[in-house]
Amino acid sequence: MATTQQTPLRRKDRSVQHQDALAWAAQSDYCVLSTCDSEGVPYGVPISPVLEENHFYFHCATTGRKLENLQQQAQVCMTFVAKMQIDGAAFTTRYESVIAEGKASLVTEEAEKRHALQLLCMRYTTHTTEEIAQYITKYFAQTMVVKVEMTHICGKSNPLQN
Repeated sequence: MATTQQTPLRRKDRSVQHQDALAWAAQSDYCVLSTCDSEGVPYGVPISPVLEENHFYFHCATTGRKLENLQQQAQVCMTFVAKMQIDGAAFTTRYESVIAEGKASLVTEEAEKRHALQLLCMRYTTHTTEEIAQYITKYFAQTMVVKVEMTHICGKSNPLQN
């Protein structure tokens, strides 16, 4: 069976520029990470990633279904909804969304793992650099970091009404 990855966006009028898709993904507080196991059984789980250059980082526990799936099948999909507004009068939903696809890998090198955790903490907390460093040191061994190298990103919008 052939891959559907190159299937063109059906609603080309809703497509957004590459840079907008990156910005929306970077600004989103969470996304749904979709994985599957070696038998193709899907699994989606909300995560809070951080974008750096052409890859995302996220943290998780050192065991669980998400990691089991990533070890069996590294290809993942991340779905972000940056903004959403129900427009009942028009029978539609207004939104800004992003789909990012990529290959996930576990971050095992200590310096990169520490760097990723610092990026995540700076993105999602208001703590000082010193507090972040202490927290990372305390929980370093029991935290896994995953890196997703993007292979494709696509943004789509049904513009919000004011």
